[in-house]
Amino acid sequence: MFSELLGGALVAALVSAAACRLIIAAGPVDRGHAARHAHTRPTPTSGGVGIGLGFGVALMALAFMSDIFRSEISPRGVVLLTVASLFSSAFLVVGFVDDARALSAKLKFAVFALLSTAAALIVGPVASFPLGESMWVAPYWFAVFGTAAWIFVMVNTVNFMDGANGLAMGSVAIGLTALGAIAFVDDRLSGVALAACAVGAIVGFLVWNFPRGLLFAGDSGALFTGALAALVSVIVIHRTGLSPVVPAIVFFPLLADALLTLAWRAYKRHSLLDGHSEHIYQIMMRGGLSHAEVALTYWTAMAMCGAIGFLVADEPLAAWIALGLLAFLAIVVSAVVRRFASRRKVGGV
Repeated sequence: MFSELLGGALVAALVSAAACRLIIAAGPVDRGHAARHAHTRPTPTSGGVGIGLGFGVALMALAFMSDIFRSEISPRGVVLLTVASLFSSAFLVVGFVDDARALSAKLKFAVFALLSTAAALIVGPVASFPLGESMWVAPYWFAVFGTAAWIFVMVNTVNFMDGANGLAMGSVAIGLTALGAIAFVDDRLSGVALAACAVGAIVGFLVWNFPRGLLFAGDSGALFTGALAALVSVIVIHRTGLSPVVPAIVFFPLLADALLTLAWRAYKRHSLLDGHSEHIYQIMMRGGLSHAEVALTYWTAMAMCGAIGFLVADEPLAAWIALGLLAFLAIVVSAVVRRFASRRKVGGV
């Protein structure tokens, strides 16, 4: 089965790379006027459409051409694959519309909240939280709210962090690789298939995005991959009994930058809905690091957190401890970076 999944990832990469080349020639163009943009020249965008096509074609190839895949995946797994693909595609469509004609922040907030809640209800809310030897089962309403919030936060996090060539898309690919490995060890094919096809499609896009920035993922790519990351997390939790803390560890570098920056903006009484350039990765670029250097820094952090998530996947108490230590470290790093940047008079801190 491993070779079948590897083949699916390869198909996803090839289709995505080919589709992205067409988008460069005929797709929408990002003019670079938004406050959070780090580029000034017009650049083709909506590479997320290529990622989505690569992902979809690869999944269909597995479904219709692989006898092993059809025989080994469970009916429930088929349902989860379908639902995750449909909801991620819905986010992709919203992102594509936003790439073509900018939607208001309030409208996007409402649409994201609606899609996140619907996805949480249909995929199934996460209610069980292992606490060492015990288990806390959340009330249904809390589980729905928490699962919807996870999807909403991941979608927005990837969108916020998609401001340096390769950073967000490569980071999502690394996080999905870790989740796929966890699902593979537990022999849960639906999670592995989703992760493999998504990672392959993202790699096909990165051919054109990293490091030269010939094509941007756009909101279509950020929202699609963010939704996939969130939904694969929920599916792996359901199928393996994984602690809900582990996906937060796996995607921690992205989440920490996004959430701590929002906390910083709230402290400064800045609007949380307006575009800005106050993320740690943006401060790093203004401090002189290149897109590639920033992306590689985050990829390294993602790989480390992915390894930690994999190692504590069967140790719920260790997962909580790891998340707490990472949170403490992130707060310290964020404070040090902002203080250092302020003293060096790096703008936007």
